This record gives sequence, C-alpha cells and structure tokens, in this order.
Amino acid sequence: MKIDRYNSISKLGKEYNKVKIIAHIPTPKDTDYLVGYIIRYFVQKSNDINSSIFEVGSDVSSNFFNNPFYVVTTIDWRIKGTPEEIKKSNSTSIRLASVDIPKIGLYLPNLLQFHKK
Repeated sequence: MKIDRYNSISKLGKEYNKVKIIAHIPTPKDTDYLVGYIIRYFVQKSNDINSSIFEVGSDVSSNFFNNPFYVVTTIDWRIKGTPEEIKKSNSTSIRLASVDIPKIGLYLPNLLQFHKK
C-alpha cells in the first residue's frame, strides 16, 4: 500500500518538487467583517506532521491542491461576533482542519485573531 503510493509519486515530474511556498498573512477587509469570516489556506509537507505549517493566499494554495508532496487545508475563520462565539467557532474550525494538518492548532493559538472590538 505505502509502496504503491511511493511508486506513483516517484514517477512524477520534478515540477512538483520545485514549488515555492510564499507565506501570506491575511488582511481582512471591511466586506469580510460584514460577512463575518475569512477563508484561510494552509499547506504542510505530506510526509512529516512535524514539518512547518505555512499560511498561504488562495492563489498560491491552488499550486498545492494536486501536489502529492503537500497537504492543503482551508479554515473558515470567524472574525465577527462576541469573543465567546468567535472562540467556539474558530476552535471548531481548527478541530476540523486538524484532520488534514494535525498540529494546526499550534500554529493558530490566538482564536480571536483579526477580531475587531
């Protein structure tokens, strides 16, 4: 099973290996605050759950969706509501994303990030 995956990956062209990760920190716009959330995109090497997690923009994330060397996940990140609502919602989003990137919660310790008071 794992050997089958290795064999299929090893036949892939080198273009998958040379993808450059460009980190991105989102900047919510006023329209995002009206909607109440933003979508955040994260990538990590698929063969190492301890490897670095990178937040990337939506345009960059599309480079990784079909790349077997990386795993990609998205999070609906709540930015509007009471602090308690936001923490609960973002905690749930992190839990769901941790199926793809198990240690993503360590990358996102501030559940109120981007919340406007």
